[in-house]
Amino acid sequence: MSRLEAQAVSFSWPGRGELLSEVSLFLGAGRIIAILGANGAGKTSLLSVLAGRLRPNRGRVLVEGTLLSSLSPREIARRIAFLPQIERLPFNYPVLDFVLLGRAPHIPPLSLPGEEDYRAARSALEEVGVAGLGERGAATLSGGEFQLVRIARCLAQEAEILLLDEPSALLDPAHAASVARQLSALAKSGKSVLITTHDIGLAYSVADTIILLHEGAVLDSGPAECLFDLGTLRKAFGAEFAQISLPSAYSPRS
Repeated sequence: MSRLEAQAVSFSWPGRGELLSEVSLFLGAGRIIAILGANGAGKTSLLSVLAGRLRPNRGRVLVEGTLLSSLSPREIARRIAFLPQIERLPFNYPVLDFVLLGRAPHIPPLSLPGEEDYRAARSALEEVGVAGLGERGAATLSGGEFQLVRIARCLAQEAEILLLDEPSALLDPAHAASVARQLSALAKSGKSVLITTHDIGLAYSVADTIILLHEGAVLDSGPAECLFDLGTLRKAFGAEFAQISLPSAYSPRS
């Protein structure tokens, strides 16, 4: 059984053209899917549908065989950790408290975080290499630091499925490589990971499957090692590409 499955999912806002058109995918345990595509291709809309933030006009999403639309927000959050592309802070949370928000699905209503919740939050900060930021105000962080803290919040959630919208955005090369290694480690531990990215090198290095979106539809998909030809990339991104063999900047999962 798949962890997460989209079956011919389509989505549009009222009065606008389709943002997604019959997109299907199958994400199993211990696997990484990377969604590639130009700006406006539908990557963020797809992740929002898969995370239950948007409801498809047609098609359906299944989580471990259960209709996503039949689950409560709390039930979804126990299964799926979602990193949105853009996030604004309502106020200046201490970083540790911000990461503790990822524990909300595990904390009973009207209860405070327990020791296990604090352990998970501190461990997540350590995993992404920012353990020293726990007492800082989240609003004082750089864009890259805040991105790492947001990833830590997803890890603290301890969901089996992670949906990460451009996780390497705003990161310097060293931290981007660290996140790539973390994604590979999560998959090795049995987690199911789906990312969107413009970083073709990241996608090729960590993903088992790459899906190329173009104008809301799947243009091509398949194993990372045999995708894509340069003409397909040109059509998807509207730019010229050349293939050059170099050592990867990331640590691929083997």
